[in-house]
Amino acid sequence: MQRILVTGANRGLGLEFVRAFAARGDRVFAACRRPRAATDLAGLAREAPEAVRVLALDVTDERAIEAAVAAIASDGDGSLDLLVNNAGLSPRGEEFDNLDRERMRSVFDVNTIAPMILARCCRPLLARSRRPRIANISSSMGSLAKKDYGRHYSYSASKAALNMLTRAAACDLAEDGIVVTALHPGWVRTDLGGPKAALAPADSVAGMLRVIDGLSAEDSGAFLTREGEAHPW
Repeated sequence: MQRILVTGANRGLGLEFVRAFAARGDRVFAACRRPRAATDLAGLAREAPEAVRVLALDVTDERAIEAAVAAIASDGDGSLDLLVNNAGLSPRGEEFDNLDRERMRSVFDVNTIAPMILARCCRPLLARSRRPRIANISSSMGSLAKKDYGRHYSYSASKAALNMLTRAAACDLAEDGIVVTALHPGWVRTDLGGPKAALAPADSVAGMLRVIDGLSAEDSGAFLTREGEAHPW
């Protein structure tokens, strides 16, 4: 049994991660901003209370992060085997002529800064694990090599920055044996990906789980696809 924290667990990929981890018997700390509104997540927790514990967590609020980490530390042996930084924000209709400073800051706060602050706060719990890992859910849209189109300024840049921070954290956390990777989930039918996307959330998560389960120290700092292949930076 692994002990896992998933952010943005109320819908989309996050909810599917929780469902998949719970189905195989892991202990999942499912974090989201408004648990009372997360009816599907609440249903999973009712069905498998021994597997799913729902936590209130606004990833942009450091005190909320500290409270969530304290709750995990007081649960069971207080360790954490895997942190899935999944919570994300992508503004609709963003183009060059309507770029907005505050909106851009909000996107970077959720997509780039929050995963690092959460990783920093979780480090002591991860260090207690025999096989600690951090999976930062990134995107092909954060690839400089593949950026041959406009629009999506905030989201693309925030994911490119997350990839850089993944590389840096992989170096600093190596002394604790913590493997840190960025994962591209594919184009998925979620609120973010839209109804025309190629993949169902279950298919995307199934692929990423295979990758996460197979991670080793050699993969730390990598940017990988859901098939486990190196993604262009």
